[in-house]
Amino acid sequence: MQDNADNIPIVDFHRVHLKYDQGPTVLKNLEFDLKRGSFHFVTGESGAGKTSLLSLMYLDQRPTSGRIQIFGQDLSQVPRSKIPYLRRRIGVVFQDFRLLDHLTTFENVALPLWLAGMKEAEIRRRVNEMLMWVGLERNMRAYPPVLAGGEKQRIAIARAVINRPDLLLADEPTGNVDDEMANRIMYLFNELNKQGTTLLIATHNQEIIRRNDKPRFHLSKGNLEYIPAPSQMYAAQTQGGTR
Repeated sequence: MQDNADNIPIVDFHRVHLKYDQGPTVLKNLEFDLKRGSFHFVTGESGAGKTSLLSLMYLDQRPTSGRIQIFGQDLSQVPRSKIPYLRRRIGVVFQDFRLLDHLTTFENVALPLWLAGMKEAEIRRRVNEMLMWVGLERNMRAYPPVLAGGEKQRIAIARAVINRPDLLLADEPTGNVDDEMANRIMYLFNELNKQGTTLLIATHNQEIIRRNDKPRFHLSKGNLEYIPAPSQMYAAQTQGGTR
């Protein structure tokens, strides 16, 4: 497949604008790409457009103008009937979780694997292992309405990563968990990244950003600024100082 070529970005935005009805422009002239296996944070004040940016990548909406390519495919040319197949390659952690209340914790996490047609024994093994990792093994038969916000968030994270997606988008994934669990979640994300998953994580958590030496995109008034990882900036300063 063409999108398996290493030189084709997983995500490619070209002059992308997004505007809701008659309101102000939310995202302005975005030009960037995500290389296969990259890991970036997205930062910005509340209302800066972080969630809107992720929703464009998840194919939840289309841009007002500009071109978006996902896995090498121009989204303007992809029929709506094919969008579910692209989404199966994308893991998403939504801020509002979007769990299915009529499914148990186990069933919510297993859902992507059922859709992929995986054998039941392998599904059970993977889901049990994942629920132990996020500390929900005792809640696997519980339904979302009886769980706390932090527990729901961990279900959403487990569901997003269980299928080892090509692209993982996470909107404030550590917002409702304590520091210890936040570190475990970031370790899980880093391990996925080492296996080839491309990650984009929107966060306000400066401690998470500090502990993880990754580049980031900063959104302000609809504009996107690329900020290199601290180690990249240090290397550039060092090289500049030795010339």
